[in-house]
Amino acid sequence: MSGAPRPLDSLLRRPYPCDHIIQVYSNDNVLIRALSRFVGGGLEQGEAAVVIAVPQHVSALSRELTANGIRSKAEDGAFVAIDAERCLAGFMVDGMPDPIAFRSAMTAVLDRLRDAGYRKIRLFGEMVNLLWEENLEATLRLEDLWNGIVAEYQVCLLCAYRIDSTGADRKRGVLHLITRSHSHSFSEEHDALLAEAINDRPEGDLPPRGPRSQIR
Repeated sequence: MSGAPRPLDSLLRRPYPCDHIIQVYSNDNVLIRALSRFVGGGLEQGEAAVVIAVPQHVSALSRELTANGIRSKAEDGAFVAIDAERCLAGFMVDGMPDPIAFRSAMTAVLDRLRDAGYRKIRLFGEMVNLLWEENLEATLRLEDLWNGIVAEYQVCLLCAYRIDSTGADRKRGVLHLITRSHSHSFSEEHDALLAEAINDRPEGDLPPRGPRSQIR
């Protein structure tokens, strides 16, 4: 897995196997445009896509894909949408993600797509976004579990974290801890406060867990 800088459009449309990308955003429209490039790029190349998101984001993505002439390409089962809240509730135990339950839920979907002939699969997940405001420890644990799936199945994964630019200052250090689990991070909104919140390392923090590049 390489952390070498790559153009953002290339990163989203043509990610490498095992890329684990984090998008920080404050505007839903920005998220949907990026997600359309990530998911749509895969569908156009004959890959499968699993989108674990809240219903309003699934609906907005479907409209964007349709507007771009891509949605019809998913009618053969290549596009799988999963409700993020329900999925998350299915493997959380005492406030923490249960590794066995999480793996069972994810591998069931991935194995079904593999059995259908899809060798390349793209994943989008915002369960971490549902967790991080209230339970940072569970969020970090879930990102680690995702890394296990990414490595085992050689898939690429895009995660998204919503943050208001006015509240970025209080996220200093928190986002840095989260991005340590990712290979690339970006914010398309070019907000200096978001960039600072991502890069600011708490005093005494450990080095990143693997190569990571920030795309601006």
